[in-house]
Amino acid sequence: MLVELYKHKERIQRQSGLSEEEALTALHELCECLTFIREADIALGTWVEAYRLTKDVVPKDTPYVALTLHLGAKLWTKDDELKKGLRAKGFDDFWEP
Repeated sequence: MLVELYKHKERIQRQSGLSEEEALTALHELCECLTFIREADIALGTWVEAYRLTKDVVPKDTPYVALTLHLGAKLWTKDDELKKGLRAKGFDDFWEP
């Protein structure tokens, strides 16, 4: 999660109109409010199911699907290829505002 946030720091900064220092401060404050879940705390069976769902679609998204399954949450993604592939395998728990 931290990597994803900081990977998109420049985009966040550009779209928010914040200076680099303000953007970093905002990201730091956001991270202090988050609860991080270690990958090791997600059951092996959940990882297996997440991999089954993603392996033929977008394998790099396995951790996001595993976390979604672990939390019993909805997956927030704009990746239409991922959505289509997951839906074809019976997964339809998406958060769509």
